[in-house]
Amino acid sequence: MRKFILLVSLFAMQAQMFAGNIDSIFNEFKDSRKAEYVSVSPFLMAIGRMFMSDEEDDIAKRIRSIKVLDLEDCSSSVKERFNKKVSGLDKNDYETLMSVKEDDENVQILVKEKKNIIKEMVIVCGGKDDCALILIKGDIRPEDINKLVEQETEKIHGDK
Repeated sequence: MRKFILLVSLFAMQAQMFAGNIDSIFNEFKDSRKAEYVSVSPFLMAIGRMFMSDEEDDIAKRIRSIKVLDLEDCSSSVKERFNKKVSGLDKNDYETLMSVKEDDENVQILVKEKKNIIKEMVIVCGGKDDCALILIKGDIRPEDINKLVEQETEKIHGDK
């Protein structure tokens, strides 16, 4: 029985080593040639809120930090490595909110929720041309997302 438990433990550890996580992907690719990387810390988010209107601040106050990695201008070999890494991403803690596949492009929106509050939102864009990774951490309520969608829809289509 001990051998079985040891074998299962070793297999689980090995699987974890090969499964990528979000932070390791940022760390691996953020210094790639022509990569664009932005990390907005909680401190900078607090400073940014001072310059927002009350309407904008309502949603922004729930976001703690944002990381954006854009590999659009990187070489095809960097994009291939990125696509391979994100396809092996450990998604056990995340729920797929949306997944779109069109031609050679893939977009996934993953969320990590706790008590109906989104703690992390990950947007993964992969394919031949556009490769990007976005991580938003905070305490975002579903109604915040609905409100944001309504605001943006009004901006695009005008008041109806």
